[in-house]
Amino acid sequence: MSIGARSGLDRRSVLLLAALGWAAPARLLADGAAPLRLWSAASDREDRHFLIGFAVQEGALKAFARLPLPERGHHVASAPSRALLVSVARRPGSSLVLVDATTASVTAELRVPADRHLYGHGVFSPDGDWFYTTENAFNEPGDRSGRVVRWRVSGHGASAALTRIDEFPTGGTGPHELLLLPDGDTLVIANGGIRTHPSWDRDILNLDTMQPSLAYVDRHSGRVLEQHFLPAEFHQSSIRHLDANAAGEVVLGMQFEGAAFLTVPLLATHRRGEALRPLLATAELQPRLQQYVGSVRFARDGRHVAATCPRGNLLTVWNTGSGQVVQQLRARDNCGVYATAKGFLYSTGMGKVAELDLGTGALEELADAETLDLLWDNHLCADLPTA
Repeated sequence: MSIGARSGLDRRSVLLLAALGWAAPARLLADGAAPLRLWSAASDREDRHFLIGFAVQEGALKAFARLPLPERGHHVASAPSRALLVSVARRPGSSLVLVDATTASVTAELRVPADRHLYGHGVFSPDGDWFYTTENAFNEPGDRSGRVVRWRVSGHGASAALTRIDEFPTGGTGPHELLLLPDGDTLVIANGGIRTHPSWDRDILNLDTMQPSLAYVDRHSGRVLEQHFLPAEFHQSSIRHLDANAAGEVVLGMQFEGAAFLTVPLLATHRRGEALRPLLATAELQPRLQQYVGSVRFARDGRHVAATCPRGNLLTVWNTGSGQVVQQLRARDNCGVYATAKGFLYSTGMGKVAELDLGTGALEELADAETLDLLWDNHLCADLPTA
């Protein structure tokens, strides 16, 4: 059954309303089997910023929400038990935008204190009662500037709210992505090692003394449980993005801030109690990666990892067992990535969304994605079923 048959609107009307900022309820997209619903920050060619909700079904993309953002977004976090989404501003932004996942509408906008900025990431506790963000206390000494802030979550859907409660150190500088391990109690944090200050926009103020680390923190007490550092020769490999599989193995995506000709790891894996395990590309592939991984995601098998390389215009797939690249394909300015039943869905800054079939190596570009004329931002987030 078509969108128009269910809603009384034809497809052209729905897209027009979406372009005007209208958000269609999820039921309008239920053409038979439930579609995969995803969210991403995006910008248009006039540098206006949006949060986009879209459904993926039968090889096509259907947008159902186009919500204006006060500044450029980065990552979207979902609290399924509360029908709540939070869009987190890109560094050095300061806004958190709350969205009712049921109606796909903005319900609130929050700002962090004037002496702080966000790093684009946040994560909910498994019960949805707490939300955690990484922040820069940029007037504090560099080695103590990284913070995790705890927000209490109340309400549901349109009535959901965040209340800032307390904070604790991340154990480093420039904390970027954080996520919860499968135990539901341990936060793992990518301390990028980069010191910045809003007065200098995104300039790196400590290039020669960077010290990135991976920290495990008890989300209840704020105690640092473990912290791991890269070898000294890789101290300019800024740890930025993370993912974890069901066994608690963590993959790290890095961005090297040193000389372009150096051979450095841009990916690493880690298990608690062990040393970091850097993964190195082949001599032929290394320079093509342009010293930059945009995001990382485990496949559903928990063994393969996609690492997007927007500067190198490559999507790479690694086998974490062997530590080798098993697939690579040209994907201009690709960054957002999400694990699907087939393999990986990825988005690009050129407006494309495509799915890679890990089993066959086939690539399918989603129809209608480019008609939105959007530049997709760094991450894809699933709109999980609500309780």
